[in-house]
Amino acid sequence: MIENQRKKIATSRFSENTLQLECIAWFRNEYERYKKGCIVPVPNELAFKRKDVVIRDGCSDLIVFLPGKTIFAELKVKYNKQQDNQIEFQLLVETLGFNYYLIRSLDEFKNLIEL
Repeated sequence: MIENQRKKIATSRFSENTLQLECIAWFRNEYERYKKGCIVPVPNELAFKRKDVVIRDGCSDLIVFLPGKTIFAELKVKYNKQQDNQIEFQLLVETLGFNYYLIRSLDEFKNLIEL
């Protein structure tokens, strides 16, 4: 079953949504299931049509909680760049002392988490 899902991902058009799903699935299998961390996907793009439910303008796609560490991860694929509101959010998060990362692949996400 997992192999079939991987094949579907590999053959489909790779998007930020696909990357987000991969990162969430990997983290939940490797960390959450063993109570070693928590991942929170931020559905801002899905809620775009309803401005009243957007969590925070420019908020990162994922917020990851690990022992003693909170990570904000913005996911981008190919040559996509951060929007101005995402850069503003990054600056705010970093000013508050948190870690913010721009992630372009599942391997990058894994390396970040396993630091």
